[in-house]
Amino acid sequence: MDQVRVRIGFVPSYRWRYTPWCERMRTESLAALARLPGVEVVAPQPAPDGETVDGVQGYTPHGAVTGLDQGEAAAAYFARQGVDALVLCPLDFGDERSAAKVAEKLQAPVLLYATKEPPALEDVSLARVSDSYCGNLSIASALYRRRLPFHFAGIFFPDEPALARELEAFVRAVAVVKGLRGAQLGQVGVRPETFETVGYDEHALARQFGQNVIHCELSEVVGTAQGYAEDDPRLEAVRQRIRQSAAAVTVAGDYVRQAARLELALSDFWRSNRLSALAVQCWPAIQKQMGMQLCGIFGRLTGQGMLTACETDVLGALAMLVSYRSALGETVPHFIDWTIQHREDPNVLLAWHCGNAPTCLAADPARTALRSRKDMRGALPAQEGDVQAGLYQFQLKPGRVTFCRLAEYDGEWKMLIAPGEIEPSTETLAGTWSWVRVRDQARLYRTLVEEGFIHHASMIHGDQVQALLLACKFLGIRPVLVD
Repeated sequence: MDQVRVRIGFVPSYRWRYTPWCERMRTESLAALARLPGVEVVAPQPAPDGETVDGVQGYTPHGAVTGLDQGEAAAAYFARQGVDALVLCPLDFGDERSAAKVAEKLQAPVLLYATKEPPALEDVSLARVSDSYCGNLSIASALYRRRLPFHFAGIFFPDEPALARELEAFVRAVAVVKGLRGAQLGQVGVRPETFETVGYDEHALARQFGQNVIHCELSEVVGTAQGYAEDDPRLEAVRQRIRQSAAAVTVAGDYVRQAARLELALSDFWRSNRLSALAVQCWPAIQKQMGMQLCGIFGRLTGQGMLTACETDVLGALAMLVSYRSALGETVPHFIDWTIQHREDPNVLLAWHCGNAPTCLAADPARTALRSRKDMRGALPAQEGDVQAGLYQFQLKPGRVTFCRLAEYDGEWKMLIAPGEIEPSTETLAGTWSWVRVRDQARLYRTLVEEGFIHHASMIHGDQVQALLLACKFLGIRPVLVD
């Protein structure tokens, strides 16, 4: 897995006179941004002669922005540097015209925060030093007037932890926006015959996010898989990964050989088409064509950052991409099925799927297994020709998680966002699973039903609620939060 990185353009704004206080706020704000994970900071630089305004080199007189000429130069510099988002900060009163000009030119997600007021001057004037509290309203009004979506983080000194939390959520939201816009999604095969639920509007993806879906017949991928030379060294490398992927492997050698071929074919399809997420037909055709289950393959691909959803659920794969980007690639999601309510505890549900979770998410690596669907206890001898072979079995590690699901009806996009907590269990269940406690399961389930969300979702470790809410704001998605 590679860490997701975003490039943030910092716009330190001031009104008329650049003071020592402005310099301090600029320096401390840059330091706060530099401490964020997954961030590269781009900011205007002080001109060597203290006068030049240059949109190529990024020069302004003080490395900050005031006046339209400096705003134009900063916007040009940010565009050349390929920034993904903007952070606007009035160092004193600020200058709304130039700050808004940068945002208007870039059309990127914007976070705005104001700096707190230091003590008044002790000279005879008793003047205020900053007045950012007042001037920040002018910048906000300029953004609002131009209908530029932005998030107001609050009023802070730059080194406050509360600002760091706001900035980190914003960075994660920007990673989602960057990942979704222009993404290429792979679809291999057709949906299961009865699964109308995973249907989607490909044109809606293109209109809302500028995405493309790359289609491939399942038979083409199978043909590629069967066409690899037996002595291809890449095949042996994949076979070794399969054998070493779980503590217990109770499948026969024919599964390992066939799975390595199909896994390599799907990997090649991913890389050749520069995919961001993938949805694959996993039953019933592949059992007839190659005699195995695909769940374990999906887990291994996802574990390598090649996010793969079951049952040709393209919007499910897109939700996995949202989850992965919001986590900055630090962990991978589990593509789950909302399965059952706990038989005794009404606020606990089973987040499960047949056996597709990456083993890096296991609660206990020593208790991971690669099994056959018909022998989830590993009690039977492995059999050649077992079309049910190829499912992982383990419990996911405990901790805070965030559920995510995208849906589109009649041109309106919405995103389910729901936090939960995986609780450890002494049970042994089939597939890859976790018992998840939520605050109000009845409310969550009613929301799923009444908002038209289907039985699949993406679940990822960590609390990504704030990041996902911000991403919805910048992407024009209606958030459906159940907390």
